[in-house]
Amino acid sequence: MKGLFVLFQCLFLCGVSVAQLKENWVDRPIADWPKIALINEVQFKNGDRYIDPSFKYAGTGFLIDNGKDTLAATAKHILWIAKNRQSKGTEINDALESWVLRPKGNVQDSAVMGALLNEDGSEQLEGKGSTILDRDWIVFSVKKVSGDLYPLKPRYTPIRPGERVYILSCAYDDPLCTVHEGKVYKKMGMDILIQRDMKTHKGGCSGSPVIDSNGFLVGIISGSAGSQAGNVSVAISTEYLKDVIDQRPGLNMPKKDYGELIYQIVLEGGVAKAMKQYRRLLKDPKNYYAYNLRSPNRNGLRETAEKLMGLGRNAEAVRILKFNNKVNVRFYGDYNLLGRAELASGNKAGAVKAYQESVKVYGDKQNEAYAALEELGAGL
Repeated sequence: MKGLFVLFQCLFLCGVSVAQLKENWVDRPIADWPKIALINEVQFKNGDRYIDPSFKYAGTGFLIDNGKDTLAATAKHILWIAKNRQSKGTEINDALESWVLRPKGNVQDSAVMGALLNEDGSEQLEGKGSTILDRDWIVFSVKKVSGDLYPLKPRYTPIRPGERVYILSCAYDDPLCTVHEGKVYKKMGMDILIQRDMKTHKGGCSGSPVIDSNGFLVGIISGSAGSQAGNVSVAISTEYLKDVIDQRPGLNMPKKDYGELIYQIVLEGGVAKAMKQYRRLLKDPKNYYAYNLRSPNRNGLRETAEKLMGLGRNAEAVRILKFNNKVNVRFYGDYNLLGRAELASGNKAGAVKAYQESVKVYGDKQNEAYAALEELGAGL
């Protein structure tokens, strides 16, 4: 009988815990939600503050309840704005005078940052070799925090396409922080692609927390990107946050360069073999963690074509670029490169077609495709 009572008690408690897997504020009107989204106010010891004096703060941040301590986070690329010009890596601890989070328009409440937990002086902050957007979190310990600021509890279970999420942001041109609803389109590695009203994805939104419909933290806004569903917001999942908290070795190790792999396959086995390998990479979800398949500033297929053109192997470059335009989101710069490759191959008609496609994608007169078409006698 005692055993049955213990079993019943366990089931009851388990049922209570399941029932409570929802923040008690999330069903209230958004205006009644606690203070979650905050602004980053930063000062370095050498007098540096922001990259330009027009900035009054640097993006959005928020607090985290990890079950033991209160932590804080924002996007790693905020260090491009809150910039210590003497630093080339993800390092600020020795140079930092103060980093304070506070609600926008509220000088009463604040959180004072302690140490940057994922500091890494070897992680290149800017330039072609930088990979910080792949893991776009910086995570701080917290020295002091006002009681009215609410720390989010992280969710580490996988998020699924179709889930409703909320983005809590402090955009530069909004008087207060705001909340915007979205829907998960895809998850690719740590990247969460979110469909939303992109008019609300504005400057200052970097570092915004993304919460699920139960109020739990699932990611951090890094930027935006094109997709087959149109433009989307890109968040980096809490997987990296967990790695930081767990102090996982090799935390910021760059992903493997798939472009170099594709290039070597072209040289050794030909274009067809390289295209087959690329499709194989995309099919395995694990490869999005291992390779820079979703790098926001690198395209391995385009880089392969550029290298081939440098070798005078223009016909192969044309094939790679046509393949790229077929399997990836249309980008006017890729069509312009295809136009140049077609011309180098002696195919004027192919070049005209490529430049015309470029104009369809990006109709601004600054697009070099307009001048190229005029020169080819096919001006619009």
